[in-house]
Amino acid sequence: MIPVTKSIHIARVDVHNVDDILGYLGSNVQLVSVECWRAVAFAAVLAERAVKRGTPHAKTLGGELLLRLAGTHQIREAIKEVGAKNGPNYLVVFGDNSEAEEILRSLGLEEIEIKDCSDEEVKRFFEKSALVEVL
Repeated sequence: MIPVTKSIHIARVDVHNVDDILGYLGSNVQLVSVECWRAVAFAAVLAERAVKRGTPHAKTLGGELLLRLAGTHQIREAIKEVGAKNGPNYLVVFGDNSEAEEILRSLGLEEIEIKDCSDEEVKRFFEKSALVEVL
């Protein structure tokens, strides 16, 4: 599990049946299906800042993460584009390290190797996420 900040932790996990896990997602836990872990980390930071500033576009922190990662204000679009799917996903926990480890264990997910991503992938994400701020 990678600590992005004291209150944001990310792990890459392999999900065999996403339907078994969906009930556990929401406010402080989210699964996203994207390639670039740095995009996930940056979107999580942006989501947390928006909530702290009182300017979120979603009702939950997990929802805000989806919107920022997908670059849209429509939660249905965000779920379709970056929501959890069977296979490799990133588990994002908004909480301290012990909470993150406990959630990982309680969901029965095993971590897999995090793949690095290119600067070009990160740049594309920055362009998408900027849309959420300006629209």
